[in-house]
Amino acid sequence: AFALVCPAKAAELLVKFPRNALAGVVLCALGWFGTAYEVDTIGIDVFDRIVRRFWFLSSHVPGAVWIWAIVLTVLTCLWMSNLLPIRGVAAIFMLFPAELFPSIRLCDTAWRLTLVVFAYLCASAGMFAMFYPWRIRQVWAWLAESRTRVLVYSVFPAVWGALFLVLGACAAA
Repeated sequence: AFALVCPAKAAELLVKFPRNALAGVVLCALGWFGTAYEVDTIGIDVFDRIVRRFWFLSSHVPGAVWIWAIVLTVLTCLWMSNLLPIRGVAAIFMLFPAELFPSIRLCDTAWRLTLVVFAYLCASAGMFAMFYPWRIRQVWAWLAESRTRVLVYSVFPAVWGALFLVLGACAAA
C-alpha cells in the first residue's frame, strides 16, 4: 500500500534496504531467534547432538539453543554483513510457515489453501534469497528504476493482502 501511495519513496527505500546495517542486525537476530525457537520446540535430534558436542553448551545447560542463537547472530553480523537485510527477510520467509501450518490445519475451509500456497511461495522465495541475495538486490534496483514497475510490482502484494483480509473477515463472521 505504501508503494502504491508513494512510489518514488518506495523505490528509494527499495534501493537502500539491502545495505541498511540496522535492518540487517534486527532481521538477522529475528531469523536466528526464530530458528532457535523452532529447534527448541520441535526437538530435532540432529541439532541436539550438535549442541551436546560442545562442553560449554552441553545438554545440562538450559537454553543452549538460545545461547547458540546469540552467538550465531553476532557471528553472522560480523562475517556476513553484505546484503544481510535480504538474508534476514529470507530467514523469516522460510520460518513463518512452521507456525502458520498448524493453525491453518484446524480451519475447515477450502480457502485455507490460499494461505498454504502463499506460505510455500514465501518459503521458496526465502530459500532463493538466502543463497542469491545479490539477485534480489539486482531485481529491486531494476524495479526501482521505473515508477511504473514499482506500481505494478506493488499491486500484487496489495491484492494478496486484501484477499487475506476479506478471507479473515469471512472466517471470523
